[in-house]
Amino acid sequence: MKSPIRNLARTGLCLLGALVLSAGAAAAILGTRPTYITGEASAAPNSQAITTMIWAPGLNDGYVPQGITYADGQVLVSGYKSNDPKVGGGPCRVYRLDPATGRTTGKFNLPPSVRHAGGIVYAGKGMLIVADTRRLYRIDMARAFSDGNSERALRGTISLGGAVKGSFVDFRQGSILAGAYDKQAAGSRVFFLPYELFDRAQDTVVDERAATRSFAVTTMAQGAAFDAQGYLWLAFSNSKHGLVQKVDPDSGKVLQQHTMVNGIEDMGFDPEGGLWAVSEAGSPRWSKWKTVFPIVFRMDVGKLQ
Repeated sequence: MKSPIRNLARTGLCLLGALVLSAGAAAAILGTRPTYITGEASAAPNSQAITTMIWAPGLNDGYVPQGITYADGQVLVSGYKSNDPKVGGGPCRVYRLDPATGRTTGKFNLPPSVRHAGGIVYAGKGMLIVADTRRLYRIDMARAFSDGNSERALRGTISLGGAVKGSFVDFRQGSILAGAYDKQAAGSRVFFLPYELFDRAQDTVVDERAATRSFAVTTMAQGAAFDAQGYLWLAFSNSKHGLVQKVDPDSGKVLQQHTMVNGIEDMGFDPEGGLWAVSEAGSPRWSKWKTVFPIVFRMDVGKLQ
């Protein structure tokens, strides 16, 4: 089966990412504009659905945005520090943003063992789950933001093995979704794991046998988010293409598909149904890409085409 991302490339739909925003639209980007970006941000496909744009936090400090979630009225963004295209990891940090102003209201450093922080999700009751390829971390948000680090805020980890990877993560009704980024169809899957695994012995490695269910997804998956109705939204991207799908959460059947900005990473819904996402295109590590859109953005999914 051919990847929908590659099919989109053949049709040329993603060429929209090379266009630039008008001066008026660029001025609407909230937050702190990175000093290394001298031109305008690139236009995003499906821009008619975007209701808010914020420059990703930490860009001037060298951070590459990865994970995003909405928690208690704030937007949280994770990232790793690297400006080298050959180095895909580094010290990781979580930032907290005011969605109305784009202002950074807090931040904390993740444990040294976290090197990519590809996905984050708010699991309720003050707990944040951070995914880092082969381990999931449960963190007390209030303690972490208060301390500026997660040394005393860590509330359990889950080690992942076999086919289960934490390239991205989401959470719904006591179940953790862990997904793998892979360029090959054979490795592109999501797995549903019981939240209670955080309370087991920390030296236990969890593999696909612990999953309550699993299904294959399109290649190059980067992020996931459950909407209020329980449908699963998935993001896919690389340096040249971007895609968002709405899928059946039980079978993985694709229900909708929409062209998206290159480099889109994780996603998360707010209580009003807005879908927040973040792109790494034009971040310090990927400053040579044609697409320049290191932006946190909110979408009205009803306006996606």
